[in-house]
This record gives sequence, structure tokens and C-alpha cells, in this order.
Amino acid sequence: MKKREQHIGEDIILQFKKGNEKAFREIYEQYKSRLKGFLFHSLPQGEDLESHLQDIFFKLWDVRQSIDEKQSFESFLFRIARNLVIDILRKRVTRDRFLEGLDINIVSKGIDDTLTLVEYSEFEKHLFELIERLPERRREIFKLSRFQGKTYKEIGKQLGISENTVDTQIRKSLSFLKQGMETYVSVLAMIFLGGL
Repeated sequence: MKKREQHIGEDIILQFKKGNEKAFREIYEQYKSRLKGFLFHSLPQGEDLESHLQDIFFKLWDVRQSIDEKQSFESFLFRIARNLVIDILRKRVTRDRFLEGLDINIVSKGIDDTLTLVEYSEFEKHLFELIERLPERRREIFKLSRFQGKTYKEIGKQLGISENTVDTQIRKSLSFLKQGMETYVSVLAMIFLGGL
């Protein structure tokens, strides 16, 4: 580790802090392979490693003036990478929790993977629109469960209702959302399979 940092050199780091692009490129070339390896072993399959690698270096550029050249530059850089990985995994867990219970059967609609055909943001946008159409109280309960990760017991205590009522409202929400999303997916399938 120290050999690598000596190779980069304090002078390179100082130049980089001043915004020297040549120094930045040298740092990029020095660490890109190791960082990509770190991302490969830290993230689930299917993640865009090149894009995430670029995000690490964009972040490094943004915070370059906070680098302490007397401290371990490598540790600083890999801390940025670790924070990125944590953020990605947190969002993935949140998304999985968000979609939990919908159990939309994509394959039976003729699409092997909807998210490879449509940007997730579009899928999510439609889902949010459906959520906003839920009755107010039901919407509140659903958001407390899926967005804030609260248990049925916690929701019941906060809203002054029974856990059974919370469960019933969540089930009704999921049923409504599943039906709405299946209709959405069916339309997509018809479009992509030439039915429309």
C-alpha cells in the first residue's frame, strides 16, 4: 500500500488538489483497476461497474481540496468507494422493500425482465402515481411500512389502530398496486411484442 502511495507522490496529490488534470489522470490510471475490482467483489451482479467507477472519481474530484496529503490518500479514496457501495446497497434494499409483496409475474406477460426494457425510473414513476391514488389513510399506512420501514406494531401504535387493521390496509394497498402494475406491464408487453 505504501509503495503505491509513494509512487503517486505527495507532489501529485498537491497538484491534484489545485485542479491539475494531468495529476488527476495519473491517479485515475493508478487506481482504476483496483477500484473496479473492489466494486466487482462488493456489489451484486448486474451493476454498471464502469459507471460506478466514474462516480467515485467524480466524487474524488469534487472533494479534492479536503484531501490531507499527509494522510493516506489510498484510504481516503477507498473510503469514497466504500461509501458509494453502501449507498448503492441501501438503495437496492429500499427498492426491494418497496416492491415487496407486489409479486408481479413478468414472465407470464411475455417480458423476461421489464427493467431491461424500461428504465426503472419510469416503472417507479408509475408505481408512485398509483400509490398517490390510494385512500389517504391507506396511503399513509403503506408509506410508513414501505418508505420508513416501520413494523405493523409501530404503525399501529403511531396511528392508534390495531396491527390487524394495519395488515388489512397493507394487503389492500398491495392488491391495488399489483393490479395497476400488472395492467401497466401487460400494455408494455403488447407494445414490445407488437400487439399495439
